[in-house]
Amino acid sequence: MQFILTCLGQKPRLEDWVNRPFTPTADLGPRSNDRRDSFEKIVAVEVAGAPEANGAHRRVARAIFAYEVFPPKVVSPVLRKVPLEPGDTVGILFHFLPGLDMFCAARVVECFDEEQGGQWRTGFKYRTLAGHPELGEEIFSVEKNMATGEVVAALRSWSRPGNWLTWLAGPYTRHLQVRSNQSALVHMASVAAGAVK
Repeated sequence: MQFILTCLGQKPRLEDWVNRPFTPTADLGPRSNDRRDSFEKIVAVEVAGAPEANGAHRRVARAIFAYEVFPPKVVSPVLRKVPLEPGDTVGILFHFLPGLDMFCAARVVECFDEEQGGQWRTGFKYRTLAGHPELGEEIFSVEKNMATGEVVAALRSWSRPGNWLTWLAGPYTRHLQVRSNQSALVHMASVAAGAVK
């Protein structure tokens, strides 16, 4: 991870992360004692069937593929292009303190936009890169129940500390992780309602 002194005009450099390998052992999947999270929120109800062309599901999907999942006051995306595709590096600029940001990155390993078992799922999964404070994978998705029309925003992940600093500050980093994911659900509900462009 890198600390960015925005108060001194520093900017994150995504190109420093583009060729990094995945965090060692992340490709082996979760261990028995790793954190497994599932944050979900019903953000809208559409007409039953496939997602509406300009409805809540598609609005949230566009935000997900632009990594505009979190409120801008919490996280800003640093991307080369939109929409995200497998192989793309996602820069995560976490606004840690006024004038001090933390920058790290992950790589998209899967994208999906399909019907599965009566649910239409749209989103992507990324895996952390070497130097990320956490080790793991996260899935960002919007899911529509095609029978009821319920649209759910979801963040599902497994993770463990990626370095000694996040291990040492475990309770605090866990608090930040949970708070960030909860704020993402509130933000995506605003996107679904059309309140956020």
